[in-house]
Amino acid sequence: MVNKVIKSGRIPAVLVGWNTFDALLHIAIDMAEPLRITGNVIAILVAVAILLGAPKKLSFSLLLAAFISTVALNTVHVSENDFAIPMLIFIGLSLYLLLRWAQIFKIEDLKIRETKKQKYFHKRWFAVALSIFGVLVVLSVGVMNSLNMQDQLFDGALKEADYWSDEPVILSAGMGFEGIIGWPEVNEETVREAGGSWYGSVMCTNGEDPPAGAYTSTVSTAGIELFYKGTAEDDDGLPIVFSWPVATETVDLTDFQFTLNTGEIVFPNSAGMLPNWELNERNTVVVFGDFGNRGLSSEEGVVFPVRLDIVEDETPLLLVGPNGQEFNAVGLSWKTDTSPYDSGPKLVGAKINHVGNDALGEGGLGFGTRSGVLPNDELSLYDEGDFRIRVLTTGGFSPDGITGLTPTMFEDFFRIHANGSNGEVVLLEKVGQEYLVAGGTLRIVGLSDLGQKENPDEGIFYDDCYAEDRDNYIDIILVGDEAAARNITHVEIPSLEGGYSAFYNPGGPGPEPFDGVRYTAPGPADLEPVINALDNPMRISREPKN
Repeated sequence: MVNKVIKSGRIPAVLVGWNTFDALLHIAIDMAEPLRITGNVIAILVAVAILLGAPKKLSFSLLLAAFISTVALNTVHVSENDFAIPMLIFIGLSLYLLLRWAQIFKIEDLKIRETKKQKYFHKRWFAVALSIFGVLVVLSVGVMNSLNMQDQLFDGALKEADYWSDEPVILSAGMGFEGIIGWPEVNEETVREAGGSWYGSVMCTNGEDPPAGAYTSTVSTAGIELFYKGTAEDDDGLPIVFSWPVATETVDLTDFQFTLNTGEIVFPNSAGMLPNWELNERNTVVVFGDFGNRGLSSEEGVVFPVRLDIVEDETPLLLVGPNGQEFNAVGLSWKTDTSPYDSGPKLVGAKINHVGNDALGEGGLGFGTRSGVLPNDELSLYDEGDFRIRVLTTGGFSPDGITGLTPTMFEDFFRIHANGSNGEVVLLEKVGQEYLVAGGTLRIVGLSDLGQKENPDEGIFYDDCYAEDRDNYIDIILVGDEAAARNITHVEIPSLEGGYSAFYNPGGPGPEPFDGVRYTAPGPADLEPVINALDNPMRISREPKN
């Protein structure tokens, strides 16, 4: 069909129409990709310039330049994002049209006839071959980028990563939610089928279309395969939180043996370091698999994991602790008697450190920088800060299971306990208020390690579209006297019973839950002792191992 079009002299119309369709289609499905659309625009402008009378010799050069630009722009795009086969088809046809038109101009310029004797670079098959080569360049970079993401996530690197105790233990390993991970497509229909939640009326303050994560916590199979070892299909989520960071090069599906309340032994279908991927985190392995159902622990027929054992495999799971010591985690275990449909997420650690002059270990992976959540450290968000209380959770914390926690939400969820000068308990409840405690004064600045600082000029607002990292770390930033900071004793989540808001894991109801669906429960009231790490920061660094 294409050849007929070319022979009839309608190649400019096909070129313009195809690139216009490509651009408009991606805009319509909320996948407007600037670099790819720039390639479309260049092809269209070149075609228009030629149609308006550009010299033949210049036309040939313009078409070649458009070909090279299309390959280059799409190569850069896939080096920073995912790729799909339909995308390659769109690119391939556009490249062929550009090259074939350039060939026709060259043939006309040389006043030669299209014959079997003409030089190979004037023939259609050469345009086809070169177009395929261009597509393969884009594809190879996309594949390498995909592999590189996993290489970085599982390279064993750590930079000022927190550890939470002198001894390595499993702090939590309870199932977080059921059935919302690993779907071919993620839309309202599939989310309903999965038993997830869909926030259909979400609106962004900046006027842009909401990102996919603002609608639901349900995740596609392709998203899992990109970042995790293994795959997922209608799977359940289960974060495993260790007191020491993980040597990520040793993480395998075969490390984690779960015993269900039925007595069945199961292993996960996938395992990875997201969302705790930053170099100063990495103590939580998230696994997906068929672990249970949505029954309460008291109900007949309920299924959920009651025990995790770290077991021997070809590359035993290693943890990294004080002074860089490596610990073989085989033999560690964890038990529970509750499901996430009984009670939601809670704290398993809290540690106070000095803020310092640099945000050490933040980020560290290219795709994380491109995700739109960085920088999210205290130095990027605030002009002040002396101390950071980092809290560690059993899983991702959300105000409802979908929307992100914002830096301004301290008062909705937290309060801090400190010793008063007369031995009484002082509750630090309000941001910006100065509190007198033993040793001096303290003032809460806000939360960090969530997402970027609000910036209306760049379209960043603390609204339901706020891009947040959804990991197991939340930082509380304070200013004040060091002696006062040493008298901080606990971080509290009063939750609903205390008149505060509750935290939910990603299986929570969201703002607009479907009727008749059982979602995970809100987190309970929780009081977590604060580890004093002002003198010993309790952090470890490690060079990549592969």
